[in-house]
Amino acid sequence: MKNLQHKIKESIASNIPFVLYRKPNDKINHSIFQNDLEIYEVYDGQEKGFVFAPFDNKETSLFIPFSKAEVSTFKINEFVKKPTIKRASLNSYNEREAHIELVQNGINFIKNSEAKKIVLSRKEVLKNTDFDCYKVYANLLNAYPTAFVYCWFHPISGLWMGATPERLLSICSNEFRVMALASTQEYKGSMDVAWGDKELQEHQFVVDYIASKFENQQIIISDTYMVRAGNLLHLRADISGVLPNSNSFNSLIESLHPTPATCGLPKEVAKKFILENEPYDRDYYTGYLGEIGKESTDLFVNLRCMKVESHKNKVSLFIGGGITKDSIPENEWLETVAKAKVMKRVL
Repeated sequence: MKNLQHKIKESIASNIPFVLYRKPNDKINHSIFQNDLEIYEVYDGQEKGFVFAPFDNKETSLFIPFSKAEVSTFKINEFVKKPTIKRASLNSYNEREAHIELVQNGINFIKNSEAKKIVLSRKEVLKNTDFDCYKVYANLLNAYPTAFVYCWFHPISGLWMGATPERLLSICSNEFRVMALASTQEYKGSMDVAWGDKELQEHQFVVDYIASKFENQQIIISDTYMVRAGNLLHLRADISGVLPNSNSFNSLIESLHPTPATCGLPKEVAKKFILENEPYDRDYYTGYLGEIGKESTDLFVNLRCMKVESHKNKVSLFIGGGITKDSIPENEWLETVAKAKVMKRVL
């Protein structure tokens, strides 16, 4: 794979957009290297390509059209078992206290407003040396076979990598599938675990919200079940149905993103609180990414991800959790610590 490794380094040095990705439970990896330096926009999902969208849907989404790129597939059969970088947290000692205070403020806001749930997050910054995105990508593939694994670079966004367990939307011949994924606890060797009322309610918020976006159509909602994603357990339900021809890609995405799993309820109230109170810019964390096109679309929520800034010798990890009136701030902090292990495991 030396040619691929060389192409990655060359593209980053030349500011040429590219993406490597593998879909859940698949063996084939896809590489998309743009042929020019143009900045492309999404035009209602008509042209086939790969989209990388931010959390705040008022910001611009990035797009690589397949017609303007070298598109191919590849396999990686060798994996790196040893850490590729030295990890050292650059966060202050007060990070725990700051996040607990943020969560408590969120709980107080929920109790005194119409908000039912707010997803609050933090950024953990690690110092790195000699970061090799090809090796980290290989580690992600090996560690998370059921996740959507990616490595994205664009001169506007910089370099991002991740292994997300959550599909936002899949469309094929007007048939759609949406995943309602929420609530988290750390996997400790057994799937035989109990879920509290707070976690069950948090997940039901997501199911009800997504279902409401298709209320005039016949949909199928599966029973809620538990899934494992690396060292984490989540509650999941699957929602499927047939889209009317009148639905446009942009209007559908606008109604779904961001979901209560990454933002909260009501959406605009939760989003306003997040933008005004989180101590950093989420950027593309909790945005979405994946293939879009007129015939088919397969999009994933940008969770369990990192932003790599090699010129600054740092890697930023993004982690969060859903807050309700019944949340316990200390537990919410511990949940982010468990989620951070997902990316630290491959570094």
